[in-house]
Amino acid sequence: MLEQIKNTFRRNKMQKIVALISSTVLWFYVMDTQNPIINGSYEVPLSMSNTPPNFKAVYREQTVQIKLSAPRSYFVDYGPGNIRAFANLQNYSAEGEYEIPIEASFPKGFELESLTPNIIHVQLDPFIEKQMEARVLITGTPIENSVVKDLKKSSENVTLIGPKNAVNRVTRVMGYIGLNNNAETFDILVPMTAIDEDGREVRGVRVAPSAITVNVQIESELIKKTVPVTADVIVPEGREIEQIIVAPKTVDIVGREEFVNAVESISTEQLSFNVNAKTFIGKLRLVVPEGVTPSQGEVDVTCRFKE
Repeated sequence: MLEQIKNTFRRNKMQKIVALISSTVLWFYVMDTQNPIINGSYEVPLSMSNTPPNFKAVYREQTVQIKLSAPRSYFVDYGPGNIRAFANLQNYSAEGEYEIPIEASFPKGFELESLTPNIIHVQLDPFIEKQMEARVLITGTPIENSVVKDLKKSSENVTLIGPKNAVNRVTRVMGYIGLNNNAETFDILVPMTAIDEDGREVRGVRVAPSAITVNVQIESELIKKTVPVTADVIVPEGREIEQIIVAPKTVDIVGREEFVNAVESISTEQLSFNVNAKTFIGKLRLVVPEGVTPSQGEVDVTCRFKE
């Protein structure tokens, strides 16, 4: 039996070898025809790798276009979730701006054709802390013949924590309290917001504490009175004032009767002129007498001297 099997393989040996080679070539031909090498593109998110501790990587591009080549079946089996684009920050540890090549990772069997972009501009921004005053702004009004006598904050200052460039854009930290005919003193938790010079919230900066408690002291059973406003101007020697305009000309003051009745007018802070000055146009704070609260804290003043 064994001898018969051996004889079978010995017969037509050359034809069998040729048939084997032909079938192998045909298999590769069919596979290449049915599963050709093709190109495909993916748009994937860009990420940072090995960002140094206590730094934020700031960059503009958010996605990368990756062009790959592989047999057609690979593009069926794999998708964008299997492909990654990143910039490796392992060798960067100091504050500054860098041009960093973009790298890509993808399943075995793919070949990288191109990356767009292939280099990214990255700024390494260190995290810092900075103390700032916690300011509170009152909107609305208490009940009639009442005023906000005082604000007592649980913390006078807060800490800003974030990337250096973002923290340095903060010009003030504000909280807002809305009054709606409140008649009694009350406590309120006020969220604090980091604001830039344009009045916009600065994103990426954490305020600690994020909210402070404010005790709003309201004084009731007061009287109100309208008094004129005068501008306190020091006239340089040899000069003569041509015109002074104060707007508004009057303000309302509120307080206990004995304090209100003692006030006949309210003056601005003192305005001093250089001997050669011709005109002043701006805002001046009011000098507020003890025991009264004005309807506003400053007025517009225009002052012109004769030539």
